[in-house]
Amino acid sequence: MSRAHNGSIPAITGAIDELTAIRVFPPAISPYRSTVIAYGTSFIATTIGFPFDTVKTRMQLYKKFASVFDCVRSSYKHDGVRGFYRGIWAPLFSTSFVRSISVSIFTGVKPLWYDALYGWNQIGESAVHPFVMNFPVCFLAGATAGVGTSLLSCPFEFTKVYSQIAALAHNLAKTKDIGLANVTKGNAGSAYVRQSTLETVKAICKHNGPLGLYSGYRYQVLRDAAGSGVYFAVYELFKWACNALINGTPLQLSPVSILVAGGMSGVTCWAIIFPLDTIKSLIQKDIVTNTLRLEQGLEPLPIKNRKLRFEKRMYRGLGVSISRTFLVNMVFFGTFEFSMKHFI
Repeated sequence: MSRAHNGSIPAITGAIDELTAIRVFPPAISPYRSTVIAYGTSFIATTIGFPFDTVKTRMQLYKKFASVFDCVRSSYKHDGVRGFYRGIWAPLFSTSFVRSISVSIFTGVKPLWYDALYGWNQIGESAVHPFVMNFPVCFLAGATAGVGTSLLSCPFEFTKVYSQIAALAHNLAKTKDIGLANVTKGNAGSAYVRQSTLETVKAICKHNGPLGLYSGYRYQVLRDAAGSGVYFAVYELFKWACNALINGTPLQLSPVSILVAGGMSGVTCWAIIFPLDTIKSLIQKDIVTNTLRLEQGLEPLPIKNRKLRFEKRMYRGLGVSISRTFLVNMVFFGTFEFSMKHFI
């Protein structure tokens, strides 16, 4: 471990309480303890937050919904409770995997970024406040993790978006609830055959090629780099500040600090990157629309020239997304830190 890492405010990790710790990891798996714990806690958090994510995606893509409640009501009417979990299997495993990799990359490259910025100087030896020195390190380490994981997450995320909107697009076009008749034009009366995740991947690759799974990647990599940087930096900011406020020192961990920091890291992240997420989803929606048309033997529609604009339309669904991310990240960081402290 580098001296830079020793000198900085601790990265995302939990101090093991040897008196209360429960031994659950065999020696062969013990070196990967943090990755395994991150995967398991993300699995739980993703399951809890997925219905919120479904509503967020539909609010972003369909102008007809007047409010979150209207979107929930209409989604339930057309697809039932199961509709809120449509497409969960791909992100349930992929998001958990990606988050565990993200945590591993962050903790691995943080001391490297510290050394790159400050050399071998110890934080304690500098006149600059420790947090001021630590914040850019966390942001750059988080951005590195975001770029790395975006390569893994984009295909799974596009598959999730496809599953979330395909059935609803067909049902709404069939009933003419919103202006999506062009999705199933000429075939609106037919029944939509729900596809498995594998079938969805095959359909995307068949009509768009393997690179079709990376639709919207340009905006996703920007979103993930900026978002992950803010995410980890803000988490350490709030955890550091809350620890100092509650315990008088930033290094003495408080459960309240973890929950507050986890929730605020997600909220701040999404408030900043939401327009990037919206434009990515709109690009992916266009691909889904044309894929559905091609599946029905229809001509694809001209591809729209989507541009990033910071306007009200780009923030549709932000409220439900903030609620989701606050809850999900409270669960994730709370469970992760608890498990890191008590399971060895």
